[in-house]
Amino acid sequence: MQLEGIIAAGQLVFLPFMQDNVAASQTNVQLNVVEVASAATLAVDEYVMPFAGSIVGLGWSLSAAGAAGVFTIGATIGGTENATTTQTVGTAARGSDKFNRDAVRFVAGDVLGVEITTDGSWDGTTSDLLVGLWVLVDLDGI
Repeated sequence: MQLEGIIAAGQLVFLPFMQDNVAASQTNVQLNVVEVASAATLAVDEYVMPFAGSIVGLGWSLSAAGAAGVFTIGATIGGTENATTTQTVGTAARGSDKFNRDAVRFVAGDVLGVEITTDGSWDGTTSDLLVGLWVLVDLDGI
């Protein structure tokens, strides 16, 4: 079989974000790209995008669901949450949503992240969280 050096004009990329022991009473807290239980956090909470593109999906999973409280997750562009991507967790342990191509655009050089908000009654405080952004990057010019 011969391999060819070609790529599609758009590439789907997965960007992970995490938090250990999701605390109650957090407001617009940016998730880190890596976090471990020993509190040895890699204090980086964004990806710099070398290409323009679109956020086309967001999925999340908790190690255990909470039984009460309000908890939201949303993608950020330049540190500002995009309301189109905001997900309400409620008492679920996992969830996802997809967004139409070009509905949530970013430009080359933008930073992408994820932020969460939990109210004071969120009780899943021993739960670990993984959130994944699915982005479609436009590979124009390479």
